[in-house]
Amino acid sequence: MSSFTHIGNIIESLIKDLSQKGFSREIKIGLLWNRAVGGILSKKALINKLENNILFVNVENSVWLQELILQKSKIIYRINKKLNHQDKIKDIIFSISAKRIHI
Repeated sequence: MSSFTHIGNIIESLIKDLSQKGFSREIKIGLLWNRAVGGILSKKALINKLENNILFVNVENSVWLQELILQKSKIIYRINKKLNHQDKIKDIIFSISAKRIHI
């Protein structure tokens, strides 16, 4: 009989491993992003990269892009209130991600 590992244990182990390798800031911002934008938007817009405290986000389409642009200052505020000074997000740049073709 095979033994299964709970997914929560795998994720916790992965986060600890990445944190030890210097990615704790990115992990924290990623988790804060999901909370700041909420469940629906977090599925429609994914962080692409974090560079010089600027968050680059790929958005599914122009409708969601417009929604995120309207909420941009609130999103930055929600993320930054949980970060220390040197990690604060200066800006978010949104772009429409490459089209996905489902066949």
